[in-house]
Amino acid sequence: MADSPDSPSLTIAKVKAVKGPPRPPNAWILYRSDKLKELEQKGGPNRPRRPQAVISKEISVMWKNETHEIKRHYEYLSDLRKAEHQRLYPGYRFQPVKREEK
Repeated sequence: MADSPDSPSLTIAKVKAVKGPPRPPNAWILYRSDKLKELEQKGGPNRPRRPQAVISKEISVMWKNETHEIKRHYEYLSDLRKAEHQRLYPGYRFQPVKREEK
């Protein structure tokens, strides 16, 4: 029954297939991605998995305590990614979709 047309996994796959190009990452997303990789390497394969919400909060504190130079570096990387995104998707415009009320 998991492969039925109304199954959640199939519905999600359809929605993702219809989506356009991804948004370009901002400085925080790039920083979080780098720090997540660092934390995974430091922890090793035997480290217990933690919820992403907990990890994001820890990395958020790290971001708030970073120097202006580090933040500027990630802003620069973000600008590079935005320029590349504009080159790849010249007509792209972010259009958030309103979620249905629950």
